[in-house]
Amino acid sequence: MKNNTYTLSEYVHLLKQGGSFIIPSYQRGYVWGQEKPGLKKNSVLNILDTLIDGFVNDKDVFLQGITVCEKGADIILVDGQQRTTFFYLFLKYLEYNEYLRIVYAVRKESDNFLKNLDIEDVLNLQLDEDEQYQDIYFFKKTILTIHGKLNKYDKVAFLDYALRHVKFLYIPIPEEKATVIFSMMNGNKAQMKDQELVKSELLRSASLYDEKGLITEGENTAIRSRLAREWDSWLYWWNDKERQAYFHIESQLGWLLPLMNRSEKLTFDDFKKKNLDKATVRSAKAVFKKMRLLQKSIEDAYNDPITYNYIGAILNYRNDAERRFTFLRWYFDMVMVQGKDIAKEQLEKYFDWALLDINHADITSDKTDVLQTAMNDFLAGLEDDLLYLNKKHYEIGSRWLLRRNIQEDCLQESGKGRKFDFEIWRKRSLEHIYPKSKVKHENEGVYLNYADEKIEDSSILSYTLDRKDIEYTDPETREQFFATEHSIGNLVLLYRDDNSTFNADDFESKKRKFFENVGVSMFKSRHLIHTISIFASSKWEGEDIAKNKKNEISKFNEQFNKYLNNE
Repeated sequence: MKNNTYTLSEYVHLLKQGGSFIIPSYQRGYVWGQEKPGLKKNSVLNILDTLIDGFVNDKDVFLQGITVCEKGADIILVDGQQRTTFFYLFLKYLEYNEYLRIVYAVRKESDNFLKNLDIEDVLNLQLDEDEQYQDIYFFKKTILTIHGKLNKYDKVAFLDYALRHVKFLYIPIPEEKATVIFSMMNGNKAQMKDQELVKSELLRSASLYDEKGLITEGENTAIRSRLAREWDSWLYWWNDKERQAYFHIESQLGWLLPLMNRSEKLTFDDFKKKNLDKATVRSAKAVFKKMRLLQKSIEDAYNDPITYNYIGAILNYRNDAERRFTFLRWYFDMVMVQGKDIAKEQLEKYFDWALLDINHADITSDKTDVLQTAMNDFLAGLEDDLLYLNKKHYEIGSRWLLRRNIQEDCLQESGKGRKFDFEIWRKRSLEHIYPKSKVKHENEGVYLNYADEKIEDSSILSYTLDRKDIEYTDPETREQFFATEHSIGNLVLLYRDDNSTFNADDFESKKRKFFENVGVSMFKSRHLIHTISIFASSKWEGEDIAKNKKNEISKFNEQFNKYLNNE
């Protein structure tokens, strides 16, 4: 065999007398012909229209590869059982009379139906929507659909054409790896459908018949194989669990195809209409080139720590797919048109404004009046002395402390940055540095705890800080600053599990646990540099809380007033 591209004839002739195509028990049943929301055609209609077009225009049809295990005379189908079952029914309808056998280990009744298949009997039946077995229902529906599409064509001519011109990659693998590879390839079958159709159409279009004879079949096969390998390398990149978590997307090829299609929701018909309307070799290769450049831009952004950190923060701030897509489309459009340097400058501004939950249109149009309002709202949250107890302001505090830790990571490695671990955002918690359970405050002569509950006289001595003593006087201006145990000045960002470890420990005990405890599962929060800097303090009293609050608010004003002053 000169290469692994097989015609349909070569594929079915792989069966030796006594051998079978085996549909193993771990496969799902046959469902081709099932209607899918958003698709104009089901899989059977789609492939039949492709075959008819190829027959009428006398051109090859290239389909997605088939992955198998070869075991004696049998061929066990790992990926491609739907296509193989279709062609079994297709060939039977066209009265193919050479040896052909399929074993349906998925279900005995389905296997018996295929063994005893009588095409004429099926054609004389009415399709029963209440058919007991799903596989058999779709076997019958497929045969009836084939008849409806092909009954006007000469069976002998169409059979001859299909055996010689239907082609696909044939991929044998070791039997011991079959179930693992099947799980990898089919774990998200519903999500894979449109992406697989796009891939098949791109490979088909990139390998169309060259009527001038300038490209040999060997060259055509080599081009198609190279493009398929490239596609698979993108698939491998996006299948990484850490990347999927970072980009907040689990579909095959992640954001690549939606960004190519300029639409968050991908459908095959829409992609084909926008990108492959003419289905020429030139257009298919142009799409591959554009995808190649876009994927390279995505990988470059992911590999640059500072860009990675800015994008990661924005994707976490934007809490739905549509807003994330809108941002990503804007950014990568800018990279492609204006280059990485300009895009990175604009990305930093987007990173700042997105913190305040300003929408995309207002960010990209530099609406400073909107910025001013958003700054005032955010600052009101940061200044709230009861921030921890207010749900909205708690979120503001969490965002701000996430940002402070991200910025510290961006300063690492001599300003080249270190990638931030965004798992913290999914498992975030705010921790009181000075334990809230040790702080009392007075109201009309009665001492209350952090929850405004009366403190009994017998336990008053266990409270080590009075809220009125949480103050700081600037040594230069003599200005006084006040805070409480619930303010931003007394809070740090931690993983929830680390937070619970502290309980009501005093500052020294927390500090000791934070820096001295070891173990894989303990204190993941140690990667949070801003948090570390707080726990590295030599002491933590009321003055430190008020001073830290003042510093955080000053830092906010310093970083955002520049946009109002056109700096």
